[in-house]
Amino acid sequence: MGAAATQASALVVTDYDPEVVRFAEINRALLAASRSRADYLTLRLSAPASVWQERALAVQGEDRKTLNAVESWTFWDQAVRKNTTGWSGAFEHFNTPATHPDDAFAQTNYLFDDVLYEHLHGLAKDGLIWARVLDLRDQNAIHNLCHDLHAKGWKLGVVDTSNVPDASEAGSTAAGNYVKWLSECAEDSTIFLSTERANRPAVTYWSYYAFTGRMVKSKDAATVTRMLDAEIAKLKIDSETQALLDDRDVVGK
Repeated sequence: MGAAATQASALVVTDYDPEVVRFAEINRALLAASRSRADYLTLRLSAPASVWQERALAVQGEDRKTLNAVESWTFWDQAVRKNTTGWSGAFEHFNTPATHPDDAFAQTNYLFDDVLYEHLHGLAKDGLIWARVLDLRDQNAIHNLCHDLHAKGWKLGVVDTSNVPDASEAGSTAAGNYVKWLSECAEDSTIFLSTERANRPAVTYWSYYAFTGRMVKSKDAATVTRMLDAEIAKLKIDSETQALLDDRDVVGK
Protein backbone atom coordinates (compact mmCIF):
# COMPACT_ATOMS: atom_id res chain seq x y z
CA MET A 1 0.00 0.00 0.00
CA GLY A 2 2.78 2.41 0.86
CA ALA A 3 4.59 1.81 -2.41
CA ALA A 4 1.35 2.24 -4.34
CA ALA A 5 0.28 5.43 -2.60
CA THR A 6 3.68 7.10 -2.86
CA GLN A 7 4.30 5.90 -6.42
CA ALA A 8 7.64 4.47 -5.25
CA SER A 9 10.09 3.45 -7.95
CA ALA A 10 10.75 0.07 -6.30
CA LEU A 11 9.57 -1.98 -3.32
CA VAL A 12 11.55 -4.18 -0.95
CA VAL A 13 9.45 -6.34 1.39
CA THR A 14 11.30 -7.83 4.35
CA ASP A 15 10.20 -9.80 7.40
CA TYR A 16 11.69 -12.31 9.82
CA ASP A 17 8.66 -14.57 9.23
CA PRO A 18 9.10 -16.66 6.06
CA GLU A 19 5.32 -16.87 5.59
CA VAL A 20 5.04 -13.08 5.31
CA VAL A 21 7.74 -13.12 2.65
CA ARG A 22 5.97 -16.01 0.94
CA PHE A 23 2.80 -13.91 0.81
CA ALA A 24 4.75 -11.05 -0.77
CA GLU A 25 6.28 -13.35 -3.39
CA ILE A 26 2.91 -14.81 -4.36
CA ASN A 27 1.28 -11.39 -4.46
CA ARG A 28 4.05 -10.10 -6.71
CA ALA A 29 3.49 -13.01 -9.08
CA LEU A 30 -0.27 -12.38 -9.16
CA LEU A 31 0.27 -8.68 -9.83
CA ALA A 32 2.71 -9.46 -12.63
CA ALA A 33 0.47 -12.08 -14.23
CA SER A 34 -2.73 -10.04 -14.02
CA ARG A 35 -4.16 -8.27 -17.05
CA SER A 36 -6.23 -5.65 -15.23
CA ARG A 37 -7.34 -4.75 -11.73
CA ALA A 38 -10.50 -6.80 -12.16
CA ASP A 39 -8.42 -9.71 -13.38
CA TYR A 40 -6.08 -9.34 -10.39
CA LEU A 41 -9.09 -9.48 -8.06
CA THR A 42 -10.18 -12.74 -9.68
CA LEU A 43 -6.70 -14.24 -9.39
CA ARG A 44 -6.41 -13.08 -5.79
CA LEU A 45 -9.87 -13.96 -4.49
CA SER A 46 -11.38 -16.81 -6.45
CA ALA A 47 -9.33 -18.32 -9.31
CA PRO A 48 -8.52 -22.05 -8.93
CA ALA A 49 -5.00 -23.43 -8.97
CA SER A 50 -5.38 -24.42 -12.63
CA VAL A 51 -5.84 -20.78 -13.65
CA TRP A 52 -2.76 -19.76 -11.67
CA GLN A 53 -0.78 -22.41 -13.54
CA GLU A 54 -2.09 -21.16 -16.88
CA ARG A 55 -1.05 -17.61 -16.01
CA ALA A 56 2.40 -18.78 -15.02
CA LEU A 57 3.21 -18.84 -18.75
CA ALA A 58 2.90 -15.04 -18.80
CA VAL A 59 5.69 -14.46 -16.26
CA GLN A 60 9.28 -15.57 -15.84
CA GLY A 61 11.70 -16.83 -13.21
CA GLU A 62 10.56 -17.02 -9.60
CA ASP A 63 7.08 -15.71 -10.44
CA ARG A 64 6.49 -18.57 -12.90
CA LYS A 65 7.76 -21.10 -10.37
CA THR A 66 5.51 -19.62 -7.69
CA LEU A 67 2.31 -19.75 -9.75
CA ASN A 68 3.03 -23.25 -11.01
CA ALA A 69 3.29 -24.66 -7.48
CA VAL A 70 0.01 -26.00 -6.12
CA GLU A 71 1.45 -25.37 -2.66
CA SER A 72 1.38 -21.64 -3.40
CA TRP A 73 -2.34 -21.71 -4.19
CA THR A 74 -3.11 -23.81 -1.11
CA PHE A 75 -1.17 -21.43 1.15
CA TRP A 76 -2.94 -18.42 -0.38
CA ASP A 77 -6.38 -19.99 -0.08
CA GLN A 78 -5.91 -20.58 3.65
CA ALA A 79 -3.81 -17.54 4.63
CA VAL A 80 -5.53 -14.86 2.54
CA ARG A 81 -8.92 -15.93 1.21
CA LYS A 82 -10.15 -17.71 4.35
CA ASN A 83 -8.20 -15.79 6.98
CA THR A 84 -10.88 -13.78 8.81
CA THR A 85 -9.91 -14.31 12.45
CA GLY A 86 -6.88 -12.08 13.13
CA TRP A 87 -6.50 -8.36 13.86
CA SER A 88 -9.39 -6.40 12.30
CA GLY A 89 -10.59 -9.58 10.64
CA ALA A 90 -7.21 -10.14 9.02
CA PHE A 91 -7.78 -9.95 5.25
CA GLU A 92 -11.55 -9.66 5.56
CA HIS A 93 -11.46 -5.84 5.43
CA PHE A 94 -8.71 -5.65 2.82
CA ASN A 95 -10.43 -8.05 0.42
CA THR A 96 -13.66 -6.01 0.35
CA PRO A 97 -14.13 -2.40 -0.81
CA ALA A 98 -14.50 0.36 1.75
CA THR A 99 -17.96 1.91 2.01
CA HIS A 100 -16.96 5.03 3.98
CA PRO A 101 -13.93 7.38 3.73
CA ASP A 102 -12.93 6.51 7.30
CA ASP A 103 -13.07 2.73 6.77
CA ALA A 104 -9.91 0.66 7.04
CA PHE A 105 -7.68 0.99 3.95
CA ALA A 106 -10.18 3.34 2.28
CA GLN A 107 -7.56 5.58 0.67
CA THR A 108 -4.77 3.09 0.00
CA ASN A 109 -6.28 -0.25 -1.04
CA TYR A 110 -4.89 -1.09 -4.48
CA LEU A 111 -7.49 -3.85 -4.92
CA PHE A 112 -10.13 -1.19 -5.55
CA ASP A 113 -8.20 1.71 -7.05
CA ASP A 114 -7.02 1.59 -10.66
CA VAL A 115 -4.16 4.07 -10.23
CA LEU A 116 -2.73 2.28 -7.19
CA TYR A 117 -3.09 -1.13 -8.84
CA GLU A 118 -1.47 -0.01 -12.09
CA HIS A 119 1.59 1.25 -10.27
CA LEU A 120 2.14 -2.00 -8.39
CA HIS A 121 1.37 -4.02 -11.52
CA GLY A 122 4.08 -2.09 -13.36
CA LEU A 123 6.63 -2.63 -10.58
CA ALA A 124 5.87 -6.36 -10.55
CA LYS A 125 6.12 -6.68 -14.34
CA ASP A 126 9.43 -4.82 -14.36
CA GLY A 127 11.00 -6.90 -11.59
CA LEU A 128 11.02 -4.00 -9.13
CA ILE A 129 9.36 -5.79 -6.21
CA TRP A 130 11.81 -7.76 -4.13
CA ALA A 131 11.08 -9.92 -1.08
CA ARG A 132 13.48 -11.50 1.38
CA VAL A 133 13.58 -12.91 4.89
CA LEU A 134 15.33 -10.41 7.15
CA ASP A 135 15.61 -10.00 10.90
CA LEU A 136 16.07 -6.29 11.59
CA ARG A 137 17.86 -7.16 14.82
CA ASP A 138 20.73 -8.67 12.81
CA GLN A 139 23.31 -6.02 11.93
CA ASN A 140 25.10 -8.24 9.41
CA ALA A 141 21.83 -8.99 7.64
CA ILE A 142 21.10 -5.27 7.33
CA HIS A 143 24.62 -4.65 6.06
CA ASN A 144 24.05 -7.32 3.39
CA LEU A 145 20.70 -5.75 2.47
CA CYS A 146 22.36 -2.35 2.02
CA HIS A 147 25.05 -3.96 -0.13
CA ASP A 148 22.45 -5.65 -2.34
CA LEU A 149 20.41 -2.46 -2.69
CA HIS A 150 23.53 -0.59 -3.75
CA ALA A 151 24.32 -3.32 -6.29
CA LYS A 152 20.84 -2.88 -7.80
CA GLY A 153 21.26 0.87 -7.91
CA TRP A 154 18.30 1.35 -5.58
CA LYS A 155 18.15 4.14 -2.99
CA LEU A 156 16.17 4.09 0.22
CA GLY A 157 13.17 6.40 -0.01
CA VAL A 158 10.89 5.31 2.83
CA VAL A 159 11.67 2.67 5.46
CA ASP A 160 8.26 1.67 6.87
CA THR A 161 8.38 -0.66 9.89
CA SER A 162 4.86 0.03 11.16
CA ASN A 163 4.61 -0.21 14.96
CA VAL A 164 7.73 -2.35 15.46
CA PRO A 165 9.31 0.28 17.80
CA ASP A 166 6.42 -0.09 20.26
CA ALA A 167 7.01 -2.09 23.45
CA SER A 168 4.34 -4.58 22.32
CA GLU A 169 6.53 -5.46 19.33
CA ALA A 170 10.36 -5.42 19.05
CA GLY A 171 10.66 -2.28 21.16
CA SER A 172 12.49 1.03 20.84
CA THR A 173 15.97 -0.31 21.63
CA ALA A 174 15.84 -2.80 18.76
CA ALA A 175 14.33 -0.14 16.52
CA GLY A 176 16.99 2.39 17.48
CA ASN A 177 19.64 -0.08 16.39
CA TYR A 178 18.14 -1.02 13.04
CA VAL A 179 17.27 2.57 12.15
CA LYS A 180 20.87 3.58 12.83
CA TRP A 181 22.25 0.61 10.90
CA LEU A 182 20.00 1.34 7.92
CA SER A 183 20.94 5.00 8.01
CA GLU A 184 24.39 4.00 6.79
CA CYS A 185 22.91 3.31 3.36
CA ALA A 186 20.20 5.98 3.52
CA GLU A 187 19.95 9.34 1.82
CA ASP A 188 19.55 12.53 3.84
CA SER A 189 15.96 12.61 2.52
CA THR A 190 15.18 8.99 3.44
CA ILE A 191 12.16 8.79 5.75
CA PHE A 192 12.13 6.28 8.61
CA LEU A 193 8.40 5.88 9.17
CA SER A 194 6.61 4.30 12.14
CA THR A 195 3.10 4.15 13.56
CA GLU A 196 1.70 4.22 17.07
CA ARG A 197 -1.77 3.29 18.26
CA ALA A 198 -3.43 6.50 19.42
CA ASN A 199 -5.18 7.03 22.74
CA ARG A 200 -8.75 6.64 21.49
CA PRO A 201 -10.60 3.92 23.41
CA ALA A 202 -13.57 3.53 21.06
CA VAL A 203 -11.72 3.13 17.76
CA THR A 204 -8.48 1.84 16.31
CA TYR A 205 -6.62 4.97 15.25
CA TRP A 206 -2.98 5.23 14.27
CA SER A 207 -0.64 8.18 14.49
CA TYR A 208 2.33 8.40 12.09
CA TYR A 209 5.76 9.77 12.89
CA ALA A 210 9.06 9.77 11.06
CA PHE A 211 12.67 10.87 11.15
CA THR A 212 14.77 11.77 8.13
CA GLY A 213 18.04 10.13 7.26
CA ARG A 214 19.79 13.44 7.79
CA MET A 215 18.54 13.57 11.38
CA VAL A 216 19.31 9.93 12.17
CA LYS A 217 22.82 9.98 10.70
CA SER A 218 23.90 12.63 13.17
CA LYS A 219 22.80 10.53 16.17
CA ASP A 220 24.01 7.32 17.76
CA ALA A 221 21.70 4.33 18.31
CA ALA A 222 21.05 5.21 21.97
CA THR A 223 19.92 8.70 20.98
CA VAL A 224 17.67 7.33 18.24
CA THR A 225 16.13 5.01 20.84
CA ARG A 226 15.43 7.96 23.13
CA MET A 227 13.84 9.83 20.21
CA LEU A 228 11.55 6.89 19.53
CA ASP A 229 10.61 6.59 23.19
CA ALA A 230 9.83 10.28 23.42
CA GLU A 231 7.71 10.27 20.26
CA ILE A 232 5.76 7.19 21.31
CA ALA A 233 5.09 8.67 24.77
CA LYS A 234 3.90 11.92 23.20
CA LEU A 235 1.55 10.18 20.75
CA LYS A 236 0.02 8.02 23.46
CA ILE A 237 -1.02 11.20 25.27
CA ASP A 238 -2.06 13.29 22.26
CA SER A 239 -4.59 11.30 20.27
CA GLU A 240 -5.13 14.15 17.79
CA THR A 241 -1.60 14.06 16.39
CA GLN A 242 -1.59 12.36 12.99
CA ALA A 243 1.81 12.90 11.40
CA LEU A 244 5.17 14.18 12.58
CA LEU A 245 8.47 14.49 10.71
CA ASP A 246 11.62 15.31 12.69
CA ASP A 247 9.40 16.52 15.52
CA ARG A 248 11.21 19.46 17.13
CA ASP A 249 9.88 18.52 20.56
CA VAL A 250 11.84 15.28 20.23
CA VAL A 251 14.92 16.00 18.10
CA GLY A 252 15.59 19.54 19.34
CA LYS A 253 15.31 22.85 17.54
